[in-house]
Amino acid sequence: MPVIDIALAAYCGDHYIAEQLHSIFSNQLPDQDICLGNVIVSDNLSPDRTSEIVRELSARYRNLHLLSNPEKGVIANFNHALAATAAPYVMLADQDDVWMRDKIHLTFQRMRQLEQEYGQDVPLLVFTDLAVTDDGLNVTAPSFFIFQKILPAQYRGTERMFLYNIAPGCTMMANRCLLEMALPVPSGAVMHDWWLMQVAAVFGQVAYVDRATMYYRQHQNNQIGAKVSSFWEKLFSPLEKYRLAQKNLQDASRQASLFLAQFPDVNGRNKAVIAGIAQFESLSRWQRICKLADRMLVSPTFWGQVLLYAVAVFMPVTSQSHSLH
Repeated sequence: MPVIDIALAAYCGDHYIAEQLHSIFSNQLPDQDICLGNVIVSDNLSPDRTSEIVRELSARYRNLHLLSNPEKGVIANFNHALAATAAPYVMLADQDDVWMRDKIHLTFQRMRQLEQEYGQDVPLLVFTDLAVTDDGLNVTAPSFFIFQKILPAQYRGTERMFLYNIAPGCTMMANRCLLEMALPVPSGAVMHDWWLMQVAAVFGQVAYVDRATMYYRQHQNNQIGAKVSSFWEKLFSPLEKYRLAQKNLQDASRQASLFLAQFPDVNGRNKAVIAGIAQFESLSRWQRICKLADRMLVSPTFWGQVLLYAVAVFMPVTSQSHSLH
């Protein structure tokens, strides 16, 4: 029977973590299909009652385990939780969300379809849609994809995957092959979930469930959340949009450099695309435009591509790119 572990990174989550853990353990698992293994909570030395709450719940849920992690940061905390897992499949979780009762089952069904098509010995990752809610779990958008104007199928390929992170890690399931290849996530990466997505996209396969499987709680302490710009914001703040696009590309460039440093054997078009993104700041403006014209960097939307051309023209040329060694 396939076993699935859960890795949850926690910090100052005493308002929400009990509800999230109850939702995980309340998931409906067909007896002959899958088994919930260990739920690993890595707490970043929270000054509130987070650790105390998890310890109390561990008396009820015997496979709930609390780890203390003194190394600060989201990436370090997820690395710590993931390193403690041992099951062939692992799902990531955030402390402030609530899982729907069929989340594990639906995600694993898609994972099994990937295995049937590509085998079990390749890195595989599955993510799902989310229902966006307010702090009280009132649904404000039944589909995160629609709310963010994302069509996941349009983001296939390294020329898109290395520019945009479209899947929150709290929806992800990874197989053991992917974790063995991708971990530990480098401390300089932008986000752990984007890194896992990129490794799976280059060396394996990525798929998604086009259905919300959890309630994605939005509150004032969200590190990353669901945001969308109104028409008027786009119309009257073009400079702000440009600055955001430039920062996103700089972040993508930094992570692409880390990727090539960790995986120097990437070859073919993938390597050319990733290297082009990693070196983008040091290219001349004409070279940048040529990269865009050759579809080496691609936005799935017209205005997104316009912004990329604007960044290519106006972003200062640096004296050297991020190190690729």
